[in-house]
Amino acid sequence: MTLWAVSAECSGARLRVLLSECKISPMDFALFLKISPQRLNNWFARGIPHSQLDRIARLLSVNAHWLKTGG
Repeated sequence: MTLWAVSAECSGARLRVLLSECKISPMDFALFLKISPQRLNNWFARGIPHSQLDRIARLLSVNAHWLKTGG
């Protein structure tokens, strides 16, 4: 699945694809963020918390609005 194919999905789906495209394992990303892998899995399922969107967008060099909305 490509980044463009998940535009309509939640921010968590876009994050999952971004990590895959960047060849970053979810476990490594969770460790880097100092969060549990379960919390990251929750983000994949429910979306990235608003309080973390800007931080994650900066870390992955993507537009925060796109990460949040897909648009």
